[in-house]
Amino acid sequence: MKAKQQIRKPEHWQDFENLCKKLWCEIWKCPEIKKNGRQGQNQHGVDIYGIPFDESEYYGIQCKGKDEYTHAQLTEKEIDNEIGKARLFEPFLKKLYFATTANKDSVIEAYIRKKNIEHRKNGLFEVHLFSWEDLVDLIEENRHTYDFYVKSLNYKIEHDIKFVFENNKKDLIIEVPFQKTITNYKIIPTLEEFKSSSNNLFNGLENIRTKPFSMFSFNNSYCRFFFRLHNIGLEPLSEYKIFLDFKGDFESIETCTKGHYLITKQTIAYDTYIWNESKQGKIVPFKNILVPDDAIAFDTICIKPHTKETEIIIHWNLISLDYKCEGDLNLHIKPFYKEIEETEFVDDFARVRIEEKISDYITDSSNKK
Repeated sequence: MKAKQQIRKPEHWQDFENLCKKLWCEIWKCPEIKKNGRQGQNQHGVDIYGIPFDESEYYGIQCKGKDEYTHAQLTEKEIDNEIGKARLFEPFLKKLYFATTANKDSVIEAYIRKKNIEHRKNGLFEVHLFSWEDLVDLIEENRHTYDFYVKSLNYKIEHDIKFVFENNKKDLIIEVPFQKTITNYKIIPTLEEFKSSSNNLFNGLENIRTKPFSMFSFNNSYCRFFFRLHNIGLEPLSEYKIFLDFKGDFESIETCTKGHYLITKQTIAYDTYIWNESKQGKIVPFKNILVPDDAIAFDTICIKPHTKETEIIIHWNLISLDYKCEGDLNLHIKPFYKEIEETEFVDDFARVRIEEKISDYITDSSNKK
């Protein structure tokens, strides 16, 4: 029997969901076990459901894949959120299992135990948690799942790829700066005030911001990223293309390998084509054969976000001479603000005020961000 630490965690969330389905199919003796709905639909906190042998009510599983390298854990907020959604699952659940690739955590386990007691007292479904070490125990105790999962890790399939962001992951968080200009409108000082506080006045005038004109102004308020394709199979990937579909709320999208300049933009040969109106794109690489264990990066894509936090789901579909596959990437855009203070003088007390204005954060290209 292999040691627990030798059983690797799944690399993709789809693989983890498949593992959980296979494992509880064997544990529950339930060949009718199913994944809940399809991707993008409201799943009411349940990824997998079924009626265990000799039971008459549904059990549900919520799968939570966590990044092994950042030691990410389930949070109490996540648990409460998924439990709240699971209460709307029809018909009503008898038990809800959280299955996660996160390692065991005594604090979260204690929280789950409290939620379980609370639910049982209120006549609601039971709540249980299986962290990765717990799942490894179950995998080793169930032969069919062990053969399905552990043995398959030892072999590469003929064609297999990994399509990811520049950080080699399926999720990417990018912080995008915007400028918040705070303008203080003050009354024009009298001659006496000017004489008595000339130093303070001139100090105030120094805060008035002027932007020098630059032929190479750089707009920092774009979200810039690129994709990588890894061939992790045994065979070369030949004559392939990748189609992209961007789902989310943003202003515009374009290809901008050399960066988005306001005035000057170089003429470049691209391998990534973007259609802003439909929010779709296509990658046609110059290097049309990707040998095993090789990787390639594609052109930079620029998304102009709104000044609010945004989630963008990027659905990709790869087709090649003798292989095709598809999947989703998750882009999370977080805005933050560079504050600039200005002073303007007015001749009417009714116009004295403080105003805030949000705009793009623009710098000289030699001083980005």
